[in-house]
Amino acid sequence: MNRALLTEAPWGRTAALLAGGSALELRLERPADEMGSIWRGRVLRVEPGLGAFVDLGDGETGLLAGGRPPHEGASLLVQATRPSTGGKGPALGMAPRLAGRYLVYTPRTTGVAASKRLPDDGTRSRLQGLVRRLVGPGEGAVVRAAADAVADAAITRELDALRARWRRIEAASEEAPALLWREPDPLRAFLRDRLAPGGTVLADRGLRSYAGRIGLPDARIELLDEPGWRAFELEDAIQRSLEPVLELAGGGSISLEDTRAAVVVDVDGGGRNDALALNLEAAERIAREVRLRGIGGLVLIDFVDLDRAAERRRVERRLADGFAGDPAARRQLPFSPLGVVEMTRQRLGLPLAEQWAARRR
Repeated sequence: MNRALLTEAPWGRTAALLAGGSALELRLERPADEMGSIWRGRVLRVEPGLGAFVDLGDGETGLLAGGRPPHEGASLLVQATRPSTGGKGPALGMAPRLAGRYLVYTPRTTGVAASKRLPDDGTRSRLQGLVRRLVGPGEGAVVRAAADAVADAAITRELDALRARWRRIEAASEEAPALLWREPDPLRAFLRDRLAPGGTVLADRGLRSYAGRIGLPDARIELLDEPGWRAFELEDAIQRSLEPVLELAGGGSISLEDTRAAVVVDVDGGGRNDALALNLEAAERIAREVRLRGIGGLVLIDFVDLDRAAERRRVERRLADGFAGDPAARRQLPFSPLGVVEMTRQRLGLPLAEQWAARRR
C-alpha cells in the first residue's frame, strides 16, 4: 500500500495516497492552505472557559485554547493546529512544530519522541539517542518513521535546516499581526507526511520535473502513460465522497451526516438478515470513507444490533483494522448499550468536501 499519486487533474494539481487501485486519502492543491502556518498574532479578547481570540491579519481570527490565557492586546507567536472549517478560524497553539521528512522539530518543547511506526528492535531507541545528542537546551524533536531509511548524517542535516528555518521565522517580524511562515507546497507536505520510506510516487509525465523536486530522497518516482486522475478514477472517488448515502456491495447502505457536534453514521440493513456480515462490511467501508473524506472530530456509528458480545468485538476490530497506517490520532470506544460505537479522529486538514468546494470557486 506504500504508493502515492501526483497528477495534474482538470480541477488542479492533486496528490493521493493509494490503497490497491483506488485513493485512500486525497489532497487538492490549495495555495492558501494554512495548516502549520505561523503568525505573530494580537489577542483581540479573552473568553473565560473558551480561550483567546487572536487577530492573524487580513481579516482572519483564530482561537487559542488551553493553558494560561494571555491578556488582551498581547503579541503572541502562534501556529495553526487545525485549519479553518465551517466558518470558524483556525485552532492555534503556542508550541510550534516544523516538519521535515525525518524529524518534526519542536523549538520550544524539550524532549525527543519517536514514531510508533519505527521498528521496536532497537532502531527506535538508537534514533532517539542520536537526536537527543543533537538537540540543544530548550528544544526537542519527534523522530519520524522515514528516519529509519537514511544515514545519520541526513538526519543531522535536516535538523540544521529546520533550526535555520526557525531562526528566520523568529526574525521575520516584530509587528503583529503578521504571517511569519506558511508551508510553501501543501502537496509536497502531504506526500512527505503520508508516504512511508521506500515508497513509490506515480506521477504524470508532465509532472516529471515537479516530482523530482518534492524532496523525498527515499522514494522512487514512476511516470504514468496516462493522466493519473483518469487512471485511478479520482473524479468518481471525489463525487462518491460527496454523497450522503453509499450502497454496500452485499446489500444495505451507510449514510453519513455531518452535524455541528459530530459526524453521524447509520448502517441500514436494507432487508439483509446477516447482521454480522453486514456490520463487518460496513465497518470496513466506514473506515475507508472517514479517511477519504478527511473526517475529524467526533464520529458516532449506529450499527445494526448484534446480540453476542463476541460478534460486537469482531466488528470493533474490523473498524480499528480499517484505520491501520492512518497518521491521524484516533480513539475508539466499545459498543454502547444502544449499539453505537463512538470514536474521535484527529483533524489533519480540510475535509475533502471543503477542498473540492474551494477548487470549484
